[in-house]
Amino acid sequence: MWCRKVCTFLNCRGSSPDPKHLILLPAFALCHAFNLDTENPMTFQENAKGFGQSVVQFEGSRIVVGAPQEIKADNQTGGLYQCEINTRKCEPIYFQVPMEAVNMSLGLSLATAINPSQLLACGPTVHQTCKENTYVNGFCFLFGSNLLQQPQRFPEALRACPQQESDIAFLIDGSGSINENDFRKMKDFVSTVMDQFKKSKTLFSLMQYSNEFQTHFTFNYFKTNPNPRLLVNQIRQLHGTTYTATGIRKVVRELFQSANGARENAVKILVVITDGEKYQDPLNYEDVIPEADRKGVIRYVIGVGNHGAAPLPPLKYDLQSEKEGRACEGKHFAY
Repeated sequence: MWCRKVCTFLNCRGSSPDPKHLILLPAFALCHAFNLDTENPMTFQENAKGFGQSVVQFEGSRIVVGAPQEIKADNQTGGLYQCEINTRKCEPIYFQVPMEAVNMSLGLSLATAINPSQLLACGPTVHQTCKENTYVNGFCFLFGSNLLQQPQRFPEALRACPQQESDIAFLIDGSGSINENDFRKMKDFVSTVMDQFKKSKTLFSLMQYSNEFQTHFTFNYFKTNPNPRLLVNQIRQLHGTTYTATGIRKVVRELFQSANGARENAVKILVVITDGEKYQDPLNYEDVIPEADRKGVIRYVIGVGNHGAAPLPPLKYDLQSEKEGRACEGKHFAY
């Protein structure tokens, strides 16, 4: 006994990325098997880039075809077509697309439902620019049985660009093992990063360390003097030994304090820039990392110079890891 009539499709041009053709092979599906009629295929053709990349059967006598690469207008990609099996003709499905749906590749994903008949068409590649960052979002459109009516849109609008406040503290290694050229690169890197956050809600502070410590500017000072090049260029190297663990404690206890401009609800980020392991530091990492965790300070370590000769400090301290001499978990970078 036949269960229901279904359709399957083949690209008549093989693996071509721009088929523009669709061959439908009528199939009568058994409950556990199906037969394909390869003798009398139905061909649909549209001059739309990507036509046939996605196909769904809709209400028995119609199919909906996606053409996600079709350029409809400036910054608008993707189109939908409804095709009648009886006439073998296709017509574009027109509806109002939101202006913020930039290059969304509409029709890349299609799905249908019955009782009631519904079509869900999605474009998952919406580009949203937020200052120097680009986010990829998406829109989906839910149609009823009448594909000429304006569909529901999900979401109604894209989320606004992130406005989370961030407090970023730099802890830079000024010990004698850092050569003059690498120290200059370190300063250039810091000022370049700070430049990227102009007109944002990000505040910066900076402390230099060796076996001595010098706070070059606090969050409060940066707020009233937001000139990265001027603030960083005047920094002079301390020299001496490498008290990295002690430096982390001082940043957590001194810079990330409201008296120095740290904000209670801001994301707290510590960026440590060093050429390797600490030297002659009276503190160990297990003395300071838990305190940073309790304060909610996110930590990054950036290696400078020939850092490969010595391990970078751990971002998360694990006593068993230190006993076994293994690297600890965390985010490390090098330049």
